[in-house]
Amino acid sequence: MHAHTSAELTSALRFLTNFGEAPVLIALSGAVTAALVFLRRKRAALLFVITMLGGFLLDMTLKVAFRRARPPESFFGMPMPDSYSFPSGHALFSVCFFGTLALLVSARVRSRPGRVAVWLAAALLAGSIGFSRIYLGVHYPADVIAGYAAGAVCVSMAAAFLREY
Repeated sequence: MHAHTSAELTSALRFLTNFGEAPVLIALSGAVTAALVFLRRKRAALLFVITMLGGFLLDMTLKVAFRRARPPESFFGMPMPDSYSFPSGHALFSVCFFGTLALLVSARVRSRPGRVAVWLAAALLAGSIGFSRIYLGVHYPADVIAGYAAGAVCVSMAAAFLREY
C-alpha cells in the first residue's frame, strides 16, 4: 500500500481520520441528536444515542478483552494513540455513526435509488475512515475489520429495534 503514497493522499487521509476521533464524533452526534429532537423525532434521537453509547461500551470491552498492541510504528509522523489496537474505535464508531444515520435517513427516503445512495455514502465514509487508520499505520487491517464488524452489530441491533417499534 505504501508504495503508492503521495503527499496529497496522506494529507487527505490525515484529514479524514479526524472524523473518527472521539471529540469530533461527540460533537457530530450531539448535532444529529439535537436535529432529531428539533424535528420531533425523539425516538430516533434516543435510538441514535443508544447506538453510539453501545458502540462505545462494545469498543472498550473488546479493547480490554483482547489487549492487542498497536503496530510498532506509525507512518507519516502520525501520533500513536494510547489505547489498545483491537478493534479500531475509528472504524467501529464511524460505522455506528454513519450506519445509524443512514438507517434513519433511508427510512424516510421513498425511492430505492435514494436509499441506495444514502447507504453507499455511509459505507464510503466509514470505509474511508477505516482505510485511513491502516494507511497511517496506527492499526492492523484486522483491527479495522473487527471495528467494522462490531459497528455492524450495533447498527443491526438499531435496525431490529426500529422495525419492532
